[in-house]
Amino acid sequence: MAVATPTACCTTNLGHPNGRGPHRVTDHGDAGAAEDGRATKAEPDPRGSIRPRLLAGIAVVLAAAGIAFVAQAVLEPGAGDGTDLSELTFDRFDGGAGTLADYEGTPLVVNFFASWCPPCVREMPDFQEVFEELDGQVVFLGLSQDQSAQAALNLVERTGVTYDVGWDPDLEVYEATGSIAMPTTALVSPTGELVDTFAGALDAESLVEFIEDGLGIAARP
Repeated sequence: MAVATPTACCTTNLGHPNGRGPHRVTDHGDAGAAEDGRATKAEPDPRGSIRPRLLAGIAVVLAAAGIAFVAQAVLEPGAGDGTDLSELTFDRFDGGAGTLADYEGTPLVVNFFASWCPPCVREMPDFQEVFEELDGQVVFLGLSQDQSAQAALNLVERTGVTYDVGWDPDLEVYEATGSIAMPTTALVSPTGELVDTFAGALDAESLVEFIEDGLGIAARP
């Protein structure tokens, strides 16, 4: 598991106000990038998970001490390298459901993003650049963690990305990788197994290095 630099991550999985998904936390490196520039208080997770509430408490303590809280992608017990992700489903924007099995046979890069996450938005042009450079050696799939599919569609239109993008409304794929940060990028083998995850934003050079190290793809944009 790779960990981002201190300013790279903008969220931890503390639960949306409606009780689902990654909860937004202001990225102070982008003044005004979050909707009102303020961190939003997390609501309790109705599914009864202790882990998100514990992480929320840690974040509050660190913030009070003036220490930068670095969100990290942590693999849940049993969700390490080799976890089979092939049967996980997501919603396609062109209609119907997709599964990661649809991409079997080719290495897959899955990027978890949200329109309210400034680092997510910043890295999307870099992902597009690497997607074009690798030219089919690796398949890219962006999965929105937004509360609505329309928010993701608007972002895709604004950034101009052309790789596959879908919606992960129940966080099925996101949670299967054990991620608690936004953005997070996961590498999946041609047989549908989890290879590695990276928490935080990636520029084109760092993304290529991550792909080369994890999937053995030799390419430099």
